[in-house]
Amino acid sequence: MPIIKKPFTLAPLNDNPAVLTQTAAPAVSISGGFSHKGGFPTIKFSIPPQPAMLEMNSLKLVGQILIKKADNTLLQAVNVGTDYANGGTNANAQWTAGNIEVDGTNAMLPQTALNLPNWGGVKNCIDKVVLQSKKSLIELSSVNNYGQYVGLTEAYNNNEDDYIVKPLINSLSGGTHSEYVNRRMLSAAAYQVGDTEAHGLREVNSKYIGQFFSIPIQLDLMNQQDLFLDDDYLGGLLITIHLSSDNAVFNNRFNRAAGNAVANNDMSSLSYSLKNIRLEGRYIVPDGNDMANIPPQMNLESRLNLINDIHSSINANSYTPQLQSVKSVVNVFMDTDQTNTFTKNQNNFRMPPGLESYQQARNGLRFPYNYETFNKPNTNDEVVNGTAGVNEKNLFFPALAYGMAEVRKQFEAALLDGGSPYHSSASLKTTNESLKEDVDDGAVGGNNVKNDNTKVDCMGVGADYTLGVGITQNFVNQDYNLTLKSRVNTGDVKISEQRNGAAISNPLLEQSFVRYNSMFDTQNLVKII
Repeated sequence: MPIIKKPFTLAPLNDNPAVLTQTAAPAVSISGGFSHKGGFPTIKFSIPPQPAMLEMNSLKLVGQILIKKADNTLLQAVNVGTDYANGGTNANAQWTAGNIEVDGTNAMLPQTALNLPNWGGVKNCIDKVVLQSKKSLIELSSVNNYGQYVGLTEAYNNNEDDYIVKPLINSLSGGTHSEYVNRRMLSAAAYQVGDTEAHGLREVNSKYIGQFFSIPIQLDLMNQQDLFLDDDYLGGLLITIHLSSDNAVFNNRFNRAAGNAVANNDMSSLSYSLKNIRLEGRYIVPDGNDMANIPPQMNLESRLNLINDIHSSINANSYTPQLQSVKSVVNVFMDTDQTNTFTKNQNNFRMPPGLESYQQARNGLRFPYNYETFNKPNTNDEVVNGTAGVNEKNLFFPALAYGMAEVRKQFEAALLDGGSPYHSSASLKTTNESLKEDVDDGAVGGNNVKNDNTKVDCMGVGADYTLGVGITQNFVNQDYNLTLKSRVNTGDVKISEQRNGAAISNPLLEQSFVRYNSMFDTQNLVKII
């Protein structure tokens, strides 16, 4: 057993402190910090070599997030004063500009209009993580598209109530509650010039300005057994975190707006800045028995991100992963205009519009399911709905137009090694609320808004090769095939005009995460995939 555990806190090698400066009251300008815009876009940590082990389940990235306006001043969570007037004096005071409680029309403030993704929260600030050995600077492990996969797995490990307890506190993830809690990302302690301490902070560089977060770094080497840092093993670690662009982190409250509401809903001028960033964890100082029993090799649960697209109603895609021990393939789908934009929520994982069926294969032969998986009923199911089908826009519960039970079970199994989630936010209610926003596709009139970006889904298509008993498949020079039938780019009037490709061609982006087992030699620094 280890004889001692030593907590540590490490500052980044390239530390760039965020400096807050009072300008014209009550504005506070921000300079420095870590950010894709106006700061350092990468964060680097160095864990020195030493005769100790790194306790992986204790490792956390901690810090605070600040929201910056276009002029680099702080966006504060206040609802008082001339800049943030709480209503007005006329008969329609609740709708006048400046009411933080309004979530639509031309009265919406940036504090309400700006939103983090429901799944993942601040974790979406991370785009890529690279892990290297300090002994040789060999890249040991890396992951791309970090925020989307981590957000997806988070949704399948937390139910609605869980989100307002742990993910919200740790990573500002709101789950299905995002429309109510997203303002939590703003500084809980606002600086107001001349105000009393009961309402604000007199010190502009107070450590309490900026919302706190604490998140694990979810990388294969950092999610397994403890790592030995001695020169005979890893020789210390270098962790490089690449930050996401602002439009991959934030989204407007609504997808569409008209009239005066357009400017109030457009948050593309806002950006984030991370301050007081630290890496926290514990070292384990082993005794003699531990030293003798440290295994030189360790099994890892790794993932590979692949990208494809879907252009037609019958679409066939194929990958050759070149991996020896594939556990599953997880596919999620997004509109082509859903990434790197403020207008849509990047972590809204919806099914392809009007999904009818799909089949998955290995080298052209159906596997692991030797049948075509049908989404029955669907909008064009003549057996259930007759030759005319059913228009999802005419249903009070549009999710009932689709029978997705088997699709859901296969996707859950692909994410969770053949099992079912103990806690999950992927409910029929979540799907229905997301669909209701999609089918609201009429013209936006007056100063109104439509299509709430905080109503999101977390569905996809998955293939589980473990069969729940840990089996894996060799995909070296072997193909994974997905043939999918849907209403993509058909102009089908029974599908939302925003997704059926009637007015503008709307192909889908297919993000595939291949989950596989790998072997890592901690002495020779060789990873076998």
